[in-house]
Amino acid sequence: MRTVSYGLTMKPEWKASEYSYRIRWSAAERGYVASVAEFPGMKSSPEATPHAAFDALTTAVVARLLELDGDGQPRPAALAQAG
Repeated sequence: MRTVSYGLTMKPEWKASEYSYRIRWSAAERGYVASVAEFPGMKSSPEATPHAAFDALTTAVVARLLELDGDGQPRPAALAQAG
């Protein structure tokens, strides 16, 4: 069977929702900090709530995906989708 690609790319907002996030309390930073496994160096600033940390990080992830798209670079595969 042959796979056909129509050149369609998933919206960055949808792709960002496939990634693996972690939110933790940081006593040193005095706030909740979110990180994303697919972008190891990326994390949110300390926030008052877990939801705020997640929102801040997903906004940054979407921006990074748009940068990658603009540069013609591939997006990281979602770890949950890998095998």
